[in-house]
Amino acid sequence: MSYKKGQLSIETMIIYGLVILVALSVIGGLLYFNIIDLGSYLPDKCDVGGSGDLKCEEMKFVASGAPTIELGIRNIGQKPIELLTVTIQDNSGVHFPGEKLSTSTVYNTNNVCPITDDPDCVSLPPGEIAKVVIPTTTALPGKLLRGTLQTQYKYKDGAITQESTGSLRVKAS
Repeated sequence: MSYKKGQLSIETMIIYGLVILVALSVIGGLLYFNIIDLGSYLPDKCDVGGSGDLKCEEMKFVASGAPTIELGIRNIGQKPIELLTVTIQDNSGVHFPGEKLSTSTVYNTNNVCPITDDPDCVSLPPGEIAKVVIPTTTALPGKLLRGTLQTQYKYKDGAITQESTGSLRVKAS
């Protein structure tokens, strides 16, 4: 009699194990084929990386009209920055057709300033935010962009171009 109870409990554990295995396989398949995207539940993240002279404080991925990515990058260093170039590379290849997608030069000899329209201003002063707008080819509403954020910047009156690599995760609105 106890032999049949032991056999019943082993059969029950095998059935439960198979049901759990099938359920995990289905969930894994949905995740693999991007039918379910768990990353869309994570908050937006923008990390410039590097030495700590730049900080990404604002981000927005606009899908309507001409799709763009808008970033607010603050100069938290001690020196003004005269050249800032931001490049985003889409890791999944969903939003951009090639490896490199777009580059936006914000501060250079075009006399672009963060707050005032002073024609003498050609640099990003310490503490100010640069608005970087990067056009994209495709933006799918509700989809998540995961990418590599590469920045190059040069201090005013400096000779060396600084480079840093970070990450970006932002949901299209």
